[in-house]
Amino acid sequence: MARQNHPTPEELERSRIDRALAALENALRRCREEDVRYGTGISAAVSFLELRADEKWPFEQFRKALEDPGMEGTKPEGRW
Repeated sequence: MARQNHPTPEELERSRIDRALAALENALRRCREEDVRYGTGISAAVSFLELRADEKWPFEQFRKALEDPGMEGTKPEGRW
């Protein structure tokens, strides 16, 4: 018997992925005006997506860019 009004495991996973991507998109919109590296769920979203990705190197590069303070405090290119 099919369950009604209950998401499938695939739908739940897709919803979690969508929320992680939305958190990163939100940070991207704000990053030119504010430092969004800490306290905004970015680390959790990146870690969540990394666990599901075949390639790990983009996530490692992303984290390095976030951690690089640059010459004037926060390096804008790393945030963008």
